Amino acid sequence: MDGDGIPEFERSDRARKPIWRRPRTVKLTKRDGYWYATGTLIAGGRSTRIRKSLGLSVATTPFRQAEISLAEYLDDEKARITGATGRGDTVAVATLGYLNAPRARPLGASTIRIVKKTKDRFDGRRLNAIGAEEWRSWVDELMIGRKVETRERFLNGVVGFLNFAKRNHGLAAVPEFERDRKARNPNRRARRRTEEVRPDLIRALFDAAHITMRAQLAVEYATGSRVSSNLYGVRLCDLNLGKGREQITFRGTKNGEDVTAALNATAVSILKDYLKWRGMLHDREAPLFLTYRRKPYTDNGRSYGGQNKTAFRAARRRAIAAIRNAAEAKIARLFTAGKTRAAQKAAKVIREQAEADALLLGRVTQHWFRHMLATRLLRKDPRAAMEQGGWLDIRSVIGYAQDVPEHRRQLVVDMDEVAAAASQRTAGRKTASK
Repeated sequence: MDGDGIPEFERSDRARKPIWRRPRTVKLTKRDGYWYATGTLIAGGRSTRIRKSLGLSVATTPFRQAEISLAEYLDDEKARITGATGRGDTVAVATLGYLNAPRARPLGASTIRIVKKTKDRFDGRRLNAIGAEEWRSWVDELMIGRKVETRERFLNGVVGFLNFAKRNHGLAAVPEFERDRKARNPNRRARRRTEEVRPDLIRALFDAAHITMRAQLAVEYATGSRVSSNLYGVRLCDLNLGKGREQITFRGTKNGEDVTAALNATAVSILKDYLKWRGMLHDREAPLFLTYRRKPYTDNGRSYGGQNKTAFRAARRRAIAAIRNAAEAKIARLFTAGKTRAAQKAAKVIREQAEADALLLGRVTQHWFRHMLATRLLRKDPRAAMEQGGWLDIRSVIGYAQDVPEHRRQLVVDMDEVAAAASQRTAGRKTASK
């Protein structure tokens, strides 16, 4: 046996035999400092020429260890050729393929995090060496204490990856998980009280925000845009404030397409003020929205809502304080007028309303504006709602829209043709009697 571990008889035997008398098998060879599988593999009634690097360095991998890797590689090749179930690729290889696969609609930040978490957990293990029960136990362990909806979203990412691994990386079967139909139904999302957010509350929020935050909120109010689209998907040249052509274009949105949305008068007015504050309008390719220090937001992979949460929460706190202060000022004016008894009764009502408004505003997030847009536009024009919000499927719009009982009740009342006919007959009899 020589220094690299290859038996001498194999080396000499290979050197002496003519090529037509060499055994039809696959052996280890060295090339460019790496172990290679070289030879002919017979499987499934046919022979396949093999010349494949095992990715193992000769300097650091002993011959016997390389032999084990060769045997595993040949087992995988035989399974692939014959259609049998092999070990499959490693989870690390499959996740890399999934993240880098070309697709029309890019993966969302949450899906990327789920796939990376999958890699961290299983990494170099072969796909078919992981049992279905192990997959289920891992998911259950991670989702302890989480909402059912959160578990369903996590499972969507895991199952999407596993389906890809089955198609492309030799996974024998996708394990079955216990799913919650109700939590997966987009028509059953948590109800946000968007219809209770009055225009004066929205105005209070705008007034309490820094100018750059105010401009972002105004755009979200008009277009239903996502925070990530505002911060990373729109440049100065994507904003058009020309009279009669007021619009903004978001590049590379979550659905993989550019979305051009119209702007209302409120957004246009605030954006004009913002541009005066922003300055530096000569660089048309620069991001439209900057931080309060006039610096671009750092792209964090479109996750965690961007870097404007602190600014939004500060605006919300100031707006709540302003609502309470305005209520106390109104009460003080009533007492100043000298009508003490009436002022005392009114003060209670005014404070209760202010506290209710403060509680509601404290729950508002920037994403509420997207639900608000879907709820209001869907009633008037579903196609306009889809185009304005960048939805590709009407079911997505329905999922975002909130059921407003008062509006639904009025629609049902208006549909009551029997009552309308009875009213017409009554009116006709009254006219005839006169």
